[in-house]
Amino acid sequence: MLRQSFPPAAVAGLLAALAVGLVQGWKPGLSAGLGVVITLAFFGSGLVLMSRFVRSADPMLFMAVGMSVYFAQVLGLLVVLVVARDVEGLDLRAAGLAMFVTILAWQVAQIRAWRRARVPVYDAGPGQDAP
Repeated sequence: MLRQSFPPAAVAGLLAALAVGLVQGWKPGLSAGLGVVITLAFFGSGLVLMSRFVRSADPMLFMAVGMSVYFAQVLGLLVVLVVARDVEGLDLRAAGLAMFVTILAWQVAQIRAWRRARVPVYDAGPGQDAP
């Protein structure tokens, strides 16, 4: 999942940071780049953490842990943005925009990877074939 989610999110985020840099200047562009790095670190580490928790567990547990990790990641990003509000020279709009683009690309790539993985979401039961 990480190999299928990280590259598209990184490309989308870097393109957003480049666009911000071209439109608003190099300081907001650097802030956007920092936002991309923070987002990729949060979501990459969350996916690694989730895979360690539920390596061979029930698919429903996988979904529950996945939703919990995602919620914690979004809250963590919110905390980082609130703390970064006081950092001199950091353009929060540029960083937030780049984070938003990176998160959207990450989620789309992760949903696509999940659909291609064909992970069963229920047990067929004894003597029944899975559809």
